Amino acid sequence: MSKLFLFYILMRITRNPLLALLIVLILYFVLDRRYIGLLPDFSAPFRTRREIARLKREVTLNPHNAEALSDLGRDLVRMQRYREGVAYLDRALNKMSDIPETRFYLGLGYLYLKDLERAKEHLQKAIQLDPRYRYGEPYLRLGDYYRDINSLDDALKSYDAFTGIHTSSSEGFFKIGEVWLRKGDPEKAVTFLRKAMQAFRGSPAHKKRIDRPWFWKARLMILRM
Repeated sequence: MSKLFLFYILMRITRNPLLALLIVLILYFVLDRRYIGLLPDFSAPFRTRREIARLKREVTLNPHNAEALSDLGRDLVRMQRYREGVAYLDRALNKMSDIPETRFYLGLGYLYLKDLERAKEHLQKAIQLDPRYRYGEPYLRLGDYYRDINSLDDALKSYDAFTGIHTSSSEGFFKIGEVWLRKGDPEKAVTFLRKAMQAFRGSPAHKKRIDRPWFWKARLMILRM
């Protein structure tokens, strides 16, 4: 109703319904980016592509620049170009082996490529170098590794370690609930699925964009049980 009222007022002022609609959409986009977080960040992929192009030029000019190789591999993994990303990260590894970020993104890339043993190696190394890197995300992805090989007790240990560091992660609590369901304990599963939903409700606006899919997954899983 408020949007319709705003549209009506703007249409009266501008005497142009298309211009009024455009102003409403712009205002909604600005408010969503600042306070709500329903819409994706449409500009982020373009910024990342520009950075990838810049880094590719850098490593072409200086193929021994390990930092640029690592940054390029990281950005490619983030863009889900996993095979290309791990190739650059592997080239950086000789000089960047003690950098948690390089190890983490190598592990993440190999995890999505289903090269699970290499994924485990690099994720464990990232944890060894800095257990709190990205609020403990290496533990989360190591838990994914154990879940994928059906080692559910080890998956729980890794997910518990992650939520011990990142205490408001909807994804972490959802995955713990998912594992408990696979282990045949629906009561514990529901407890953690509800925690996933509570974590979303308590999140600030900018984090709701990340947590929203896990909120709905948790809600749907509870409804199906």
